Amino acid sequence: MIYLDNSATTKLDDRVREAMLPYFIEEYGNASSIYDLGRHARIALEEARTTVANAIGAEESEIIFTSGGTEANNHAIKGTAFQARDKGKRFEQLSIITSAAEHHAVLEPCEFLSSFGVATTKLNVNDRCQVDTEELASRLSADTTLVSIMSVNNEIGSINPVGEIARRTKELAPQALVHTDAIQALGKIAIDVKELNIDLLTLSAHKVHGPKGIGALFIRRGIMIEPLLHGGAQERNRRGSTENVALAVGFAKAVTIMREEWNERMAHLSILKHYLLHELKTMPEIVLNTPDEDSVNSIVNFTFQKDLLPKIDGEALLIRFDLEGIAVSNGSACTSGSLQPSHVLMAMGKGDDVARKSVRVSISKDTKADDLDAFLGVLRKLMTELA
Repeated sequence: MIYLDNSATTKLDDRVREAMLPYFIEEYGNASSIYDLGRHARIALEEARTTVANAIGAEESEIIFTSGGTEANNHAIKGTAFQARDKGKRFEQLSIITSAAEHHAVLEPCEFLSSFGVATTKLNVNDRCQVDTEELASRLSADTTLVSIMSVNNEIGSINPVGEIARRTKELAPQALVHTDAIQALGKIAIDVKELNIDLLTLSAHKVHGPKGIGALFIRRGIMIEPLLHGGAQERNRRGSTENVALAVGFAKAVTIMREEWNERMAHLSILKHYLLHELKTMPEIVLNTPDEDSVNSIVNFTFQKDLLPKIDGEALLIRFDLEGIAVSNGSACTSGSLQPSHVLMAMGKGDDVARKSVRVSISKDTKADDLDAFLGVLRKLMTELA
């Protein structure tokens, strides 16, 4: 199998697996226990927390470990709204601003809060899948409670101006918190929460060759949000539940390796992406959805010329690649099988056919040029058959 769906998940790095193993076997203590075995687990957990914090310019106390990016996004969004209510505001007095191209792990918590009366505004995105900071500025008000805009789009790879978004928000609506879903940004672009001046940020380990089942939520010092999980004093009373020390250690190891290999990985991804773009641009049947600039080097999304679209079945296209031993996707794995057009492409102004029949190729440190050549070979064969 040639794996080109690294935005859905990445292969677990062998070094990460080795780092986690002792905490499944010998060092299996509960990090909340006061005896020796528990203390060992606590030390490992806090060292992991410090490692993740350092990777984004945060302090150790500002990191909560979660079960993944979805929980972290839900905690940031729901926790902000419920905290505002606890301070005496009614849900009908609260307003959240997000974008139409966010991951469903942001859009659906916002929809959930809407059922309680929280107003939700979805900003438009341009044909590069980026929000307009001027439109954001026009929507900010004294009722704005939270602005949540993703750092990197998971389907297109475009980069949003999160620092400018935070600046405009704090200038025009200083009472509002700023959250960014940085799940696809980790390992692809530099992240510094202090430079960005944001309040909340979400991460996930399995996008950077770490284990599935663990993510992190950055909460800036001094910010209070309501816990999503109640039931214990773990994570400084911010998330009840026994901490998963093994996965936290794995997350930290993946982040450590990522930072050690940063220059090598960035160069590798850049070479592969530009090679893929160059080859795709030689094919007149292909139309690129991913912009050349202001996008990460790990994602290329494309579709087909209008005269070919009626001949293409989106699901059959992916199956065809699969039969050839190549794993690609048409967007977020979280909506796979829904038979719905990509809401991201629709938000960019693409038609229904484009939104149903596009292909996302996402690469990683493990991707080789030969993998892309094999993919391009199958794609060219398909284009010949459809001509």
